[in-house]
Amino acid sequence: MIAVRTKPSRESMTRLWKVQTSPVRSIIALSVFLLIMIVTVIFAVVSFRKGDGNILLVVLAVVTACSIAIILVRTLRYPAKRFAAVQKNVPDMKSEYIFYEEYFTIRNECTGISENLKLKYSAIKKVIYNECWFVVILGGGNGIAFHENSFENGTPQELSAILRDKLGKKYKVK
Repeated sequence: MIAVRTKPSRESMTRLWKVQTSPVRSIIALSVFLLIMIVTVIFAVVSFRKGDGNILLVVLAVVTACSIAIILVRTLRYPAKRFAAVQKNVPDMKSEYIFYEEYFTIRNECTGISENLKLKYSAIKKVIYNECWFVVILGGGNGIAFHENSFENGTPQELSAILRDKLGKKYKVK
């Protein structure tokens, strides 16, 4: 039996979030937005100066600029709001994965609600192990991921041997 227990701390999830939404990404998105806005305004001004007062061009320029603004605001702001909501609702999430010879179990606990699953290894579509993370992809777009420091019983090498034996080509080391 190999047991893996995870309890993501607020600090680690916040740190992961900050890596995913780095200031460089925000600055690049804002720069692209400003560049597109400037080009759109220049295009509209040049069209009017040439005497091409076609209202369709003006409407197209305004709609394009507004659409880009909405997309960029959603891209930059919505994920941060969603992350804050998840953090507020799920502050004490714990997961436990136990791998046996013939099956494995998943137990998730969150704010007093518990979920237990017992699955055969045939339910696993793919496992990827890279340096220190195990990513187990299940059917239906579900999956689990855990760090090799999360092992309570057993070692990453033992789990790797079990998964390699049970899954064959579905097990990848990167």
